[in-house]
Amino acid sequence: MSAETHDVDLLQGVAELLAAAEVGVYDPSGALPAGATGIVLGRMPDGPDRAIALNPYPVADDDSTDSVTGVQARMRAGTNVLDLVQLANDVFSVLHNRDTWQARGVRVEISWRNSQAWIGQDTRGRMELVANYYFRTVRSGIRLND
Repeated sequence: MSAETHDVDLLQGVAELLAAAEVGVYDPSGALPAGATGIVLGRMPDGPDRAIALNPYPVADDDSTDSVTGVQARMRAGTNVLDLVQLANDVFSVLHNRDTWQARGVRVEISWRNSQAWIGQDTRGRMELVANYYFRTVRSGIRLND
């Protein structure tokens, strides 16, 4: 992992971790099986009905190698609200208060859920919510004090 690939490695590492915990299926080639919970990077796809879309965003960086990167997890689980609540619980169980781990070479000191909110229904009546997870990482850079 280099400073230039920090966010890419972190994002893919989170997707792989969720897939390894059987929260969903992550396939970078883009094939999402019907009936499964697809894990995607970027925008929420039209299908499958159950999906988690992950997107990174900066939260805090200082002049050291300490960094906090947010990952927004937009979730959808069909039209049953209880299925969506359970999906959010499954993601929480994997990511919240997980300490000292590696996401594709990115050292994560701790990750935690910062917020979660309902965002309503999509055009097909499928319930959606979004959760924001924070990842305290070590991020090297040529102008940072190690």
